[in-house]
Amino acid sequence: MDHIFFLGTLMCVWVMVCLAANFVIGYTGMMAMGQAVYLGVGAYASATLNIYLGVNYFAAMALAAVVTGAVAVLTLLPLLRLSGFYFALATLGLNFVFFDLFHNLGPRVEGSEGLYGLELPAALGSPHAQIVTGLLITIACVLAANRLVGGAFGRALRATRDRPDALIALGKNPVHYQIVIWGVSGALTGLAGALYAATLFYIDPTLFTLNASILVLVYVGVGGLASNAGSVLGAVLLIAFTESFRYLGLPSVLAGPIQQGLYGALLVGLMLFRRQGLVGNHDFQE
Repeated sequence: MDHIFFLGTLMCVWVMVCLAANFVIGYTGMMAMGQAVYLGVGAYASATLNIYLGVNYFAAMALAAVVTGAVAVLTLLPLLRLSGFYFALATLGLNFVFFDLFHNLGPRVEGSEGLYGLELPAALGSPHAQIVTGLLITIACVLAANRLVGGAFGRALRATRDRPDALIALGKNPVHYQIVIWGVSGALTGLAGALYAATLFYIDPTLFTLNASILVLVYVGVGGLASNAGSVLGAVLLIAFTESFRYLGLPSVLAGPIQQGLYGALLVGLMLFRRQGLVGNHDFQE
């Protein structure tokens, strides 16, 4: 049962990351491929504050979100002169830059490549407590995301994606909205990173590679672009699909190839017949 609770908390983490990624990819049209960067910043910031400075972990989570939001904005500013493929390629490069930073400059406990020894409050101290706390945080994030994109600010984001010239004609600067939503996305991802660190109890640079960024793109693409429900659905369904093979009793030599084959076929079929995802509201090909 503890493993089920652990998987549930991981789903909460990835739902939060997908919500953040969908803000910039689906709603704003910025092809971001570096969410693992901000996930890592949030995880390292919260763990460092807790282990070395003794900050209460809930306070550390909040501070990690603020720090990650600031880092996100600072990393975006040099990239604003780029767009489309070149912007995506630049965000891809951020993965390699920050992996090296985590690996060479990131704090670590003596004798290991990462950090462990978190002092967690009771609400995060066991798998059962973590799933309850994770669900509460995730529900709050989903409700906040719905409010954010459902009002005037959300309409401005979609105008930034679809009709930036019309937004300029109204006297509004699309770049302003890009910077703000990128910071919000970074902060939310940093909060997810802090929950991720608490869930795993140990973090190291290998958790925040390009593979994690690609995984987020897959979850968002399958669930649906410009859809908060799609962010939830994509992460939950694909994690459940992947983990379900553990319980089928298949030999390991068969389970792995079958899982990968079905996973790949699902993605190819979805992109061929429903590019906007299962419940998406936008298609980059339209």
